Amino acid sequence: MAVFVAVHIAELGIGLWAIRTLTNGRAPYAYAFALYAISQIGFLTVFGGAITLKFGVLVEQMLVLAMVLWIAVRSQRATA
Repeated sequence: MAVFVAVHIAELGIGLWAIRTLTNGRAPYAYAFALYAISQIGFLTVFGGAITLKFGVLVEQMLVLAMVLWIAVRSQRATA
């Protein structure tokens, strides 16, 4: 279990790094990565026993889908 927690903490760190890097670069979709970071926090609650694995995966997938849509829409607007 410790390995899974460590991986999700690393992924959270990568998400925060992406937000900071893209914000400094003025990317129009930088804050979309906040959804990714939130999904990692949500997944950590699975390991804490607050929610079930099924629900954790559902929440993570919904947030990642929202992130993909956000990036696609913002990128399309930026190039139009």
